[in-house]
Amino acid sequence: MLHTNLSQNNADSAGWKCCGLLSLCFLLLGLLLSMNTIRSENEALASRLSPSILRFHILANSDSKEDQQVKLEVRSLVLDYVQKHLPPDAGKADTIRYLNTNQTEIESMADSYLKSRGFDYTASLELTNCYFPSRTYDSLTFPSGYYDAARILLGKGEGHNWWCVLYPRFCFVDAACKAVPEESREQLKADIKQDDYLALKQDNRPEITFRFRLFPSVTLRQPGP
Repeated sequence: MLHTNLSQNNADSAGWKCCGLLSLCFLLLGLLLSMNTIRSENEALASRLSPSILRFHILANSDSKEDQQVKLEVRSLVLDYVQKHLPPDAGKADTIRYLNTNQTEIESMADSYLKSRGFDYTASLELTNCYFPSRTYDSLTFPSGYYDAARILLGKGEGHNWWCVLYPRFCFVDAACKAVPEESREQLKADIKQDDYLALKQDNRPEITFRFRLFPSVTLRQPGP
């Protein structure tokens, strides 16, 4: 009788674990579908925003301490130069036109600075359309997707990169400065649909943690609804 009870208990335990594993598989499938839907929605929003936004992207020569440091110095040099010469009311098209017209001058300025710092590589500026991950500026989160961008490659361009929004002006060179200028907010509101602007509001929803009683080592995390 004891042997029969043990066998029955083992069978019940195996059955519960099988049901738990099946439930876990369905939950994982549901989460994957949900994540795919969110990604598709984010990329759709990015495609609607892209015509009104110009990103800035600079890639370091390598991940060495020296290359990463000079990347930030060239970044500040170029951004200060561009923002100094562009009129305050310059739109995206004006900004692109300025960068195209002054490409050689901007590259020469960056090259001279690199040479003065003892680096033997050069900088190249191009206008392109490339993929950006999600990024938050103050209370606005720009979703991942493809955006027009002014991209600067330093040397081989194989190091970690730095990016911001060149138009409207959401570039923060000073790490202590995180507040988006009100004029930039107003410009963005004027350039995109109201619903899309509201969708950029940073989402501070709490994170939901899933724990499984039959599989205590398994933990899943997903933003709350």
